[in-house]
Amino acid sequence: MVNKNPKVYKKMLENNHTLPYKVRVDGQFFEVIVYSMLGKIAGIIVADPNGLTVDRETAEKVIIEVQKYSFYFDYLKKRAQLVKERDSITAERIEGVQRILNEKGLFGQKLQSEMDELNLALEVYKQQQRKLDIYQEDITLLNEKVESQQEIYEEDWNNAEDLSLAYAMAAYGQSLYLEKTRDTRKKMLKWTQMHGKMLPPEQRRALSKLAFVLSEAQAGHIFDQIISLIPMLENGLNLNRNQEIPARVKDYGKAYEAYCRVYEPPMEKIGPLIRNKKA
Repeated sequence: MVNKNPKVYKKMLENNHTLPYKVRVDGQFFEVIVYSMLGKIAGIIVADPNGLTVDRETAEKVIIEVQKYSFYFDYLKKRAQLVKERDSITAERIEGVQRILNEKGLFGQKLQSEMDELNLALEVYKQQQRKLDIYQEDITLLNEKVESQQEIYEEDWNNAEDLSLAYAMAAYGQSLYLEKTRDTRKKMLKWTQMHGKMLPPEQRRALSKLAFVLSEAQAGHIFDQIISLIPMLENGLNLNRNQEIPARVKDYGKAYEAYCRVYEPPMEKIGPLIRNKKA
C-alpha cells in the first residue's frame, strides 16, 4: 500500500535523514528520506507534501532526478573521501621545495630531460589544484543555495553541469600528468639516494626536502590515489588514449559534456533500495 507514514519502512538500527531540498516532478514537490546502516545506504523512501509515501512509479521518477544531480559531483565526493584535502596541502608543500628542479645540469644530461618533464608535471599539478579548490568552493556554494531555497531551480541544474565539467577536466588533466611521471619520480628518488651526498650542502638540503615531499609516504601516496580515480573519470566515455595529454583532455571535455546530456542513472542498482510500494 501507498500513502503510509515513512517511519513504517524504517528498520531496526537504521539511521535516516531527509535530503535538504525537495524534488519537483510533474509540478509537485516530493521529499526523499534516506535510511542508512553502518555508513551505507540501506533504503530510500519518497514522500509527498503531506509526509506520506507515494507509489513506486512516482518514487522512481523522483529518485532519477536526485541521482542525476548527484551524478555531477560523484567524482568530487569520491576524491574528497579518498584524499581528504591532502591534494591541496601537497600542492603547497611542492611549491616550497620545487625550485631545486630548476637548477639545470644538477641531474646530469641523461636524466635532466626527465626531470624537466617532472618539473612541468608538478607545475600542472599545482595549477590544476588551484582550479579544483576554486571549483569545489563554487560547488559548495551551489549546494548551500539549493539547500536554502529547498529546491533545484533550472539555473542550478545548468550551473551544476558547468561546474561538474570544469572540475572533471581539471582533474583529468592533472591525473594524466601525474600518471606520466610515476617512473620519473622513482628515478629522481633513487638518484637522490645514490648521489645526493656528493652535492654542495645547500643543494643537498634542497634536494632532500624535495625527495621527502615526493616520497611514497608523502606526495607519492596522494598522487597514486588521484591516479587510481582515472577509470572513474573515464567511465562511460569513448576516448582515444593514444593522444598527447592536451588533445586528450580537450576530447575528454567534449565526451564528458555529451555524456552529461544523456546520462541515465543505473536504476538496476538503485531500484532495489527504493522501499515505496506499487499502487
